[in-house]
Amino acid sequence: MKVIVHDLQEKSWQALGMKLQEKDIVIGEGIEATERDIGKLIGGCRQLVLISRCVYGGFSPYIQSVLNKCRRHFGPLLEIRHGQTHYQVHNGNKNEFGMVCCFYGDQITDREEESARIQSVSDGISLQARGVKIVFFNTIDALRNCKEI
Repeated sequence: MKVIVHDLQEKSWQALGMKLQEKDIVIGEGIEATERDIGKLIGGCRQLVLISRCVYGGFSPYIQSVLNKCRRHFGPLLEIRHGQTHYQVHNGNKNEFGMVCCFYGDQITDREEESARIQSVSDGISLQARGVKIVFFNTIDALRNCKEI
């Protein structure tokens, strides 16, 4: 199962024409998901795809709020991994899913790109993804050609 979390308008999402499997789940701004649902979905997926506008070198507010809900699902306990502080994972789903972060924006600077890469890798470590791929696009339309999704 693939979980796709995006901040696109419904019209833009539909225009991408993503080919989804029956079990794939899409979470967009118009879809409310509780913290528990998000934690279970991400814990049970084989791939987590985040499609976000690059905002000041990070995720958009909507994507950031979804990630915050995920963190709360893992509980308040922290641990040191790779010399950094990360949330402890209790659900036994360690390293079972890959994470793909797709950023879009027409004027992403080198500094913003570097910051987005650092944040994406840090979030991947916190969620204990088995790997993180990060790609950048100038336009939403360019996402259609993304082979990582």
